[in-house]
Amino acid sequence: MATWTTADDVTDSWIGADAPTDMALVGLWVDRAERLVRGRVPSLVARIALGDEPDLLDTVKDVVSSMVQRVFRNPEGIRQTNETTGPFTESRTYGGDVPGGLDMTPAELAALTRGETGRQRAYEIDPLAGYVNPWGATWLSL
Repeated sequence: MATWTTADDVTDSWIGADAPTDMALVGLWVDRAERLVRGRVPSLVARIALGDEPDLLDTVKDVVSSMVQRVFRNPEGIRQTNETTGPFTESRTYGGDVPGGLDMTPAELAALTRGETGRQRAYEIDPLAGYVNPWGATWLSL
């Protein structure tokens, strides 16, 4: 399977001085992230090969890089930390459903599914469709 994102893509877009230096480990996590992306958006491989969406490949690289960066920034999966020194307290809360875990945000998933065609996004179910009133009365419509 083709790899779209490299370890360099992840570290080149890193903000801060604590970028990971083990490129083999970053590459391992890139592979995991891409497998997860391909599993969640099965049409992605064909859409990239088709080439009709000019920014799609760059969007995939952005999403995979962000996913991997979240893992490296919070490898222990901590939800919240507190540090107290004398009268000062610093608190940090990590967002997301799985802090430090490998997952896509809803916005990232939406960015990757935006160009899909033929995908039903919303539907309606009529709970009374086909219902016949056994007493013969008609329903009042306003």
